[in-house]
Amino acid sequence: MNKNQTQYNAPLANYPRPAIALTAVVYLLLGVLETLPGTYVPALLYFIALGILALILMPYVLGLPNGRKSLREYCYDIRLLPMQPVVRNVLLGLLLAALTLGGILLASLITKHFVLDWSTVPALRWVKGLTRGIWEEVYFRGIILVLFMRIVQKRRAIFLATFLFAIVHLDPLNVDLHMVIDVISVFFIGLLFAYVVLKTGSLLPAIIFHYVHDIFLNLVQNTPGADETMAEVLLFGLLWASLIFGALLAKYVVAHWPNEEPEPAAA
Repeated sequence: MNKNQTQYNAPLANYPRPAIALTAVVYLLLGVLETLPGTYVPALLYFIALGILALILMPYVLGLPNGRKSLREYCYDIRLLPMQPVVRNVLLGLLLAALTLGGILLASLITKHFVLDWSTVPALRWVKGLTRGIWEEVYFRGIILVLFMRIVQKRRAIFLATFLFAIVHLDPLNVDLHMVIDVISVFFIGLLFAYVVLKTGSLLPAIIFHYVHDIFLNLVQNTPGADETMAEVLLFGLLWASLIFGALLAKYVVAHWPNEEPEPAAA
């Protein structure tokens, strides 16, 4: 630790690198809860466990990312607050999800093998989507990104936090070309999540975007019988293009609908 760095009131907070590693490892280990026998109970246990870690252990026990603080101060640190302007942030999240899902749907339609099948959106997916949409944003665009921004400049912090986000989606037991490309796609969408959070100053639009995108992803890319190579080329090509348009959309919306509530003054 550099002697010129701020001293925090929690030992781990003074060492951001091991703090990042610990946060990521604990997040992954808690994923074991989803593998327990049952349908809804394991998914709910995973959601609750991540919530306890994020909203109780992090601010009050571990003191991450910036030392032990009240829940409100902690939420401002990780950009869970402020949520204002709520309407803008919710609409932006929905628009971005519609854009990415629309790009994937267009790719599916071009294959001429798209089948609309609502069974690809079961109730369990809505429950598991809460964990992905809320807690992945809190941990990766909240706690971990803040920790990275304490040790490297902003662009590099975004890259590193997003790289870590993509890597945790990699299944080391089933690595193939498709999975590698899929992880690259996760990296790109993670960049947009981070951009939206920093542009708006709030996790809310990224949470909405992430949740809706994950819920309907299988619905819009359902192309049984299509040529696999062509389907994937169309899928990733149009998805990546939609992410670029998404960044431009976020920039435009924030420029024309700025934040209304300033962050609280330091005590």
